[in-house]
Amino acid sequence: MTARILVAALLLALAGCERPITLKTIELAPTLVVTGNSGLRGTTGVCISSPNIPPSGYSAAAGHMMVGFDDWFDGGTFCDALRATNFRGGVRFDLSRFDAAAIAVLKFQLLTSIRRSGGPAAGPPPLLSFATTYDAATQPFDPQMRADDSATLPGGPSFEITVGSLVNDWITGARPNFGFVLGGPRGPVDRESPPKDNDAQLSWYGNFRLAVTYNPALNPRAPQ
Repeated sequence: MTARILVAALLLALAGCERPITLKTIELAPTLVVTGNSGLRGTTGVCISSPNIPPSGYSAAAGHMMVGFDDWFDGGTFCDALRATNFRGGVRFDLSRFDAAAIAVLKFQLLTSIRRSGGPAAGPPPLLSFATTYDAATQPFDPQMRADDSATLPGGPSFEITVGSLVNDWITGARPNFGFVLGGPRGPVDRESPPKDNDAQLSWYGNFRLAVTYNPALNPRAPQ
């Protein structure tokens, strides 16, 4: 057998021993799910006394988040009392065991919602999602839930959002992992022209998971 034939046979043998890359997918539970609130609470005009302005009566259970707004308004002849509160939700996952991810998908569910226009709140049906964006938090979660890199959120009620690029930035340290923020349906409250109404649009979300697909060979600290 000539040297050329021996080399060809060796190459064929090596090719036969190559193993295909097998990717693994696991779903991570969140390490933190919170709701932050911001906005305006006070009076406008000429007020003789300090009115009793009630806080919002809505909240989120542990492991759930609430997104939307809840307004309260009591108008007078010379003095208006109001509360305009925005709610944004944050969810964070521990990615410290990963070095590189191929795909990442954020999954969660719309649980319930309420909509109020002046009078009593009208609950489901219909089930409506009032969160309109998902963003990347720019610092640890606080009442304002500051974030950037905003993208449009679909309508639900089940959500599966591809977030591989952002997750890889977190894994590699290209940006700090402060988590995801859900916001909407309106922007920050304008203090010069606050809403004067008794409206509310609120949605609750839960069952958060982050499905991460990766090559175990490139992630020795992750589940193999």
